[in-house]
Amino acid sequence: MKDRKLADAEEHFRLALDNMPGALVYTDGDLNIVFCNDRFREFYEVPPALLQPGRCYADFLRYLADHGYYGHGDLDAKVAQRVANLRNPTGQHFDDRTPDGRWRRILRRRVAGGGVITVMTDVTEQKQVELALAAAQAQMQVALDNMPGALVYTDPGLNIVFCNDRFRELYIVPRELLQPGRSYLDLLRYLAANGYYGPGDAEAQVATRAESLRNPSGKSFEDHTPDDRWLRILRQRVASGGAVTVMTDITEQKKAERDLIEATRRTEEANKLITEKNRVLESLNAEIGDKNRQLKEQAAQIAEWNARLETRVEEQVARIGQMAKLTRFLSPKVSDMIMSGDADDPLKTRRKEITVVFVDLRGFTGFTETAEPEEVMGVLREYHAELGKAILDFDGTIEHFAGDGVMILFNDPVPVENHELQAIRMALRMRESMASLTRAWRKRGFQLGFGVGIASGYATIGTIGFEGRLDYGAIGTVTNLAARLCGEAADGQILVSPKIFSKTEALVEAKEVGELTLKGFQRPVLAHNVVGVRPADRDPPA
Repeated sequence: MKDRKLADAEEHFRLALDNMPGALVYTDGDLNIVFCNDRFREFYEVPPALLQPGRCYADFLRYLADHGYYGHGDLDAKVAQRVANLRNPTGQHFDDRTPDGRWRRILRRRVAGGGVITVMTDVTEQKQVELALAAAQAQMQVALDNMPGALVYTDPGLNIVFCNDRFRELYIVPRELLQPGRSYLDLLRYLAANGYYGPGDAEAQVATRAESLRNPSGKSFEDHTPDDRWLRILRQRVASGGAVTVMTDITEQKKAERDLIEATRRTEEANKLITEKNRVLESLNAEIGDKNRQLKEQAAQIAEWNARLETRVEEQVARIGQMAKLTRFLSPKVSDMIMSGDADDPLKTRRKEITVVFVDLRGFTGFTETAEPEEVMGVLREYHAELGKAILDFDGTIEHFAGDGVMILFNDPVPVENHELQAIRMALRMRESMASLTRAWRKRGFQLGFGVGIASGYATIGTIGFEGRLDYGAIGTVTNLAARLCGEAADGQILVSPKIFSKTEALVEAKEVGELTLKGFQRPVLAHNVVGVRPADRDPPA
């Protein structure tokens, strides 16, 4: 009877591994294959004999190397490198690119019983988004580096975010002073110490310019460099925080102004001697006209350059701000839809019907009181990694993380068809993943469980906070209800509100839990525990 139960448990464990989203292989201390799931066999089209239990994993690596999987070069060295990583896994992931252009993220960890577990995840879409973002940033870099003027963008803390090549050409200073993240005050002090601002109190000179950087007036001022160049400096505050400073070389204009002053002086002298110097006066008048014409042409050209420069800077800075907002709150897939114009701005306040999912760990508070901080952080990393996979697969939007608690939204900012059912599917996927994870934790002595609360209704959605520190959030009774249901859920339970159950009753299998008295709600709430999705709706969305 005991052997029968053990066999059933092993069968269930294998079924769970074969249905996990990533590929998995377990090798023993001698590098022989103990087990690999179906996803692993789908990832690598190799002779089945190479993946049989007991077969040396090095044979599998050699086959991949011989068939071009690791590219050109010393194949023995490539195989030896991966064998060394298998013998002594670092616990840090690395990426492999397959011959057909796919990207795989590979993570190896040593297990307590000996041997190593290797997990492969397909990250092709994430890599494609990263490459697209890098290309867009490179295009922006080329545009800024080819501007006629110098530009530097500083954050609210006066640290350098970006400066273009023209800025580096104007200021001959040690390169490290212009690195992103370096305080702009260090650059100002260097210039003051090297006589850039002329004689006087260097600290006062730096303080004046620092104040201009913190509170830009939007009006230009001029600097005269030690090498006799004149720069017109204009600082403006940007909507996302910080300031953009644009420097334009107006040396030629200043030279024309000095020439004009000198010509005027000479004209006045000539007027005193007009009878004797009439020919000289005519020559000087012609020279004055020529200088005036040059000055007007140069002033018109500089005005045109400044207008174009300001427009381009505003467009590029707005673009940078938009990218930063999107990547902060949303998954790469949802961010890409918003950037392409297929969805509304997620930071605009609006009222909308959504489904809210709240998840956390049972027994986590007690666990943190007895466990070491490193153990707590390790558990959270494993926990968040499993949740993140499910959230991305089902197009959820993370509202916030709070330790072991995570709040996920559906149907905003991108509309989701049947968002109530979509949320349940995600929760079921999480429960399956967490079942394996909690078993592993219990082997390490961590008594942790997993619970979920789901509710739907109208909420106000948008940004919360203040300038320089904004968060994306949802406010409404529906968020409180999901959190309270999560708090009542026992280990493995997915408690849903009456509205969720009424909309999905025909599609899910659920058991009535009864009426629950929840904090903040005057009337008891009838809750149901979702057991599963009916067979026709088990598959995740395409």
